[in-house]
Amino acid sequence: MEEPGATPNNTLLQSVTKLSIPRLRIFFLCGLSFFLFLFVTFHLLPSAEIRVWPREDSISQTTNIFLVQSGALAEVPPRVRVMPLIPIEVTAHQAMTFDHISKKFIGTSASLTMSIVNDASEEYALRKGTRFVNQAGAIFRTQEAVFVPSQSHIPVAAVAEDLDMYQEIIGDRGNVPAGLKWTIPGLSPAEQKLVYGVNATEGTGGVTSYVTVLQEEDLESAKRVLQQDLLAMAKQLVEEERLLRNTHFQGKHFDILYYDELTRMTFGEFQLPREFLGEEVRSIPIEGEMTYTVFAYDAQEILDLLQEELLSHVQPGKELLADTLSLDRLVVHVIDYEDDLSWIKLTVDLSSKERYVLDPFSPLGVQFGKRVREEVIGLSKDDALRIVSNMPEVQKTEITLWPPWSASLSAIPSHITIEPQ
Repeated sequence: MEEPGATPNNTLLQSVTKLSIPRLRIFFLCGLSFFLFLFVTFHLLPSAEIRVWPREDSISQTTNIFLVQSGALAEVPPRVRVMPLIPIEVTAHQAMTFDHISKKFIGTSASLTMSIVNDASEEYALRKGTRFVNQAGAIFRTQEAVFVPSQSHIPVAAVAEDLDMYQEIIGDRGNVPAGLKWTIPGLSPAEQKLVYGVNATEGTGGVTSYVTVLQEEDLESAKRVLQQDLLAMAKQLVEEERLLRNTHFQGKHFDILYYDELTRMTFGEFQLPREFLGEEVRSIPIEGEMTYTVFAYDAQEILDLLQEELLSHVQPGKELLADTLSLDRLVVHVIDYEDDLSWIKLTVDLSSKERYVLDPFSPLGVQFGKRVREEVIGLSKDDALRIVSNMPEVQKTEITLWPPWSASLSAIPSHITIEPQ
């Protein structure tokens, strides 16, 4: 009910007044909250994350090592490291069939008329049997001596050889078309341009037919092929033996000194069928044996030795990178050896890498973080990057600011974090 004597206008004014006071309080609280949010966000929360990659430096160690065979009476200088020299001996045996037998031509050689051209300023005398060769390597010989005047050409009969320049049978390949150019191998390159042959007629009568007859050079070729096969087999046997030893002996890694002067090869008696010399055969059986000796050493033992020496030379505040201490980083050089290979002297290099330890829980990391914060506090991002990048412990650095549009690093040291990568 309305109060006695109250007008409608007064009642409306009182209602508006009662509603305005809570709204003002709400607006005030919202504004205060927004101000506090901005203050915390842009003053108390700004931060910087500095990611640093520690600098890596190369470090190497070199040592001399004497490898000595067991039981060898070697005079090794004092204070020199001595390790075992391990001979690995294998025997390879091979039996095979050799079918590269010499071909004996029994066909018919082609013949043609060769027109000898002389564009030189002097006469040329060519004796009987002068060779003419075409681009395919076929060889024809003249059947009579001939004098060729200057600026003229003389026809002469020519017959194909049994074999071409590549020791292949000519036979029916001598039936060449007319008009081919032929050079004279017995003349100089300059003379060959002026004096040459052109077959006036096509080659005819060539028939390919041959038999294979065993020759002494065939046996020599068979012996060379057998030696190559035995050597390849022996190397494979040696590698298999090395891998077997590496598997059998835990904690060791044997490597072989692949030097010609440190390798012994002894071929046994080869069985070559000399009784077939001069006979028509298509292939021959051959057999042989070889003893192959190489020398190995324990590369893992050398790596462990050099690793200890490298660790003793690492500067305080640095650490060796474990992934750079591997067998493939060993470089081995043979610098001396005994004639009977009772000992071999090596120079071995190991190259590795060391880097600064910037872990925040390490003494150097704590000092590094403190120094970085002191030098970059409140600076612009570019200046901070330049300063941190020039520090001797740093190889690379990146800086991230919050909020992202900040122009400088936080003025509060605790808001700057250092993250080693």
